[in-house]
Amino acid sequence: MSDDRYYLQQVRALLGYQSAREVDQAVKRGELDAPEGEDDKGPYWSAESLDAAMPLSLGLIAKLAGVHGATPQKWHRSPTGKAARGYEKNTPHPMKSVADAMGVAVPQFEEAVYPRRVVVAFLKAIGYMDDRGRLVKEIQNKGPGRWSPVRPTVDPRPVPEAEEEQGGKRLQLDPLTRGRYRYYAAHAAEKLGYSSKAVFDQSLAKKRVPPADGYDEIQRPFWWVETLEAHLTEIEDRKRRAKAGPEPDGYTPEGQPYRLLPQDSYYAQQGDAGTGKEPGAEAGE
Repeated sequence: MSDDRYYLQQVRALLGYQSAREVDQAVKRGELDAPEGEDDKGPYWSAESLDAAMPLSLGLIAKLAGVHGATPQKWHRSPTGKAARGYEKNTPHPMKSVADAMGVAVPQFEEAVYPRRVVVAFLKAIGYMDDRGRLVKEIQNKGPGRWSPVRPTVDPRPVPEAEEEQGGKRLQLDPLTRGRYRYYAAHAAEKLGYSSKAVFDQSLAKKRVPPADGYDEIQRPFWWVETLEAHLTEIEDRKRRAKAGPEPDGYTPEGQPYRLLPQDSYYAQQGDAGTGKEPGAEAGE
């Protein structure tokens, strides 16, 4: 059993209710259990009680997401067939994969009925909802075809506390679900300073930027923000080295830098021939 306590605004975000009033109405209708208790922060629910909330059929999922009635069927079971060029093979059960990542059971999977918390996490993962469980207005009435999320999405897999720090830096996590933020091509282009997504895609094809860290539930490539920041640091380091030029081989007693000619250099051999020294030997040796 989980000891986590979820308060009103957290419950609203986890279950995709658009206001605290909707949460109260859901409790009155019996769609959501009443709070299990109350402390100085207010009434609270457990994860188990949230998962026991009224599950959603495909029709209700379409209504919640604001999409065509046939779309959730594709989220329930991906179309079979060869994936598009550049993308990995389709996830057979996109919404079920989110439930598995969250560790939430889907007892009515064969009837295509899902816990509401799983559905909201899925919608956050693919960009229909923001990290606070609100519908993203910019993609309402979006037509068919592949599109990019308006803003980075939240990965449904919670990061264990022991793994929240990598390379001496803390990962950027959603404070509510502890999921990592996924940056898509448009976001990566902006983060790395590219003029457009098309220019970024060209650099990706030429392997000038890191390959995608993964593919989301509907097979769109994404990057962790830490990957992009590390690449940006490498770019800045290369620019600094190029601007500084090569390091000198040494300095004269007066502090002037100098470079040694390679031993097979014509000028080094000619200069050494006049002194009787071995080619490449320094003066004064």
